Amino acid sequence: MGLHWAVPALQSLIPDALFSRIQTTQVDPHTPTKDVEKLRFINGKTGEILGTADIEKFYRLKRSKIRALLLEGLDVRWGKPISKITYSEDGQTVTAHFADGTQDTGSILVGADGPHSSTRSILVGAEKAKCTPIDFAATMCFNQLPRDKALFLRSDPHHPLFQCGPNPSGTFAWLGLHDAPDPSDPESWVFFHYISFPEPRDHISERKTMPEHIAHQKGLATEYADPFKSAFEWLKDDHSMAWYGKMQHWDPGEDDHTWNNESGRVTLAGDAAHPMTFQRGQGLNHAITDAFKLCTAITNVWHGSEGMKGDARARAIDGYEAEMIKRGGEEVRLGERNTKMLHNWEQVLQSPVLQKGLKQAV
Repeated sequence: MGLHWAVPALQSLIPDALFSRIQTTQVDPHTPTKDVEKLRFINGKTGEILGTADIEKFYRLKRSKIRALLLEGLDVRWGKPISKITYSEDGQTVTAHFADGTQDTGSILVGADGPHSSTRSILVGAEKAKCTPIDFAATMCFNQLPRDKALFLRSDPHHPLFQCGPNPSGTFAWLGLHDAPDPSDPESWVFFHYISFPEPRDHISERKTMPEHIAHQKGLATEYADPFKSAFEWLKDDHSMAWYGKMQHWDPGEDDHTWNNESGRVTLAGDAAHPMTFQRGQGLNHAITDAFKLCTAITNVWHGSEGMKGDARARAIDGYEAEMIKRGGEEVRLGERNTKMLHNWEQVLQSPVLQKGLKQAV
């Protein structure tokens, strides 16, 4: 996951002792984060550099590592999918009912349960809560390699951490490091790569097995230069560390995607509120920004004269949602436009990711 413009927000949300260890959660904790990193865009077919995007303090985080860091000191109750939400008649509390028959009551319920959020389904209805596929798909591949091949993928002229390559064929490739636990043991490194491609949103893939998806990716890679070409050639035909999926999103700004926050007693955040396509690297930054703005709103109410009672909570959550829905919805729409342009060779150089880099949309 990429963390960049939301770094200050994360730093303000967690103790200094935790933030000081963020380097340990990177895909390569042994490579210090630069003040300015350059993301190179390569002509996937020829290897020619199309352009670069400057990114300030670009942290490439490993999901499991950053999650473990942020969970420290928290009492998390696992295995409790939410099944129902009820509200007290006096307008003060909200109760989450869980599938195991237990329940919990509080002042505010925040649904931050991912792109296929059960909370969102309860608030807007199961059908309206479904993510919308767009006309592109990809097979995500994870692989470990012999020493010489692993070193090749991280050696000049290739970037040691990540590179991406739009292709005149109308596809788009990404190759990045996923985990490097031991810098002296290249065979322990895990690489992550995919080639995304046009696929109608209502099309049901004829590829039913993972070897078929891998064969499809390897076929697409024949149109690519290194390092993408070799990364896919080196996948075994029966490779299983992969998954296929259509790109999809959910726009909180659509007219039929509104929800009733019950006087500020329930809201959404992160991927539960605005799941987006991943090719502009914005999801984590918006999720952390949601957390920062929501925390600020709740803190202000908590220390205000009305506390969590009265209209103060409703005004605070209304304000949070208005900003979050506008910001998140704009990014969802920009993300789809960016993905379309990255797969259209005539428009690649005008795509938001090349024009804006990974900066926050304004």
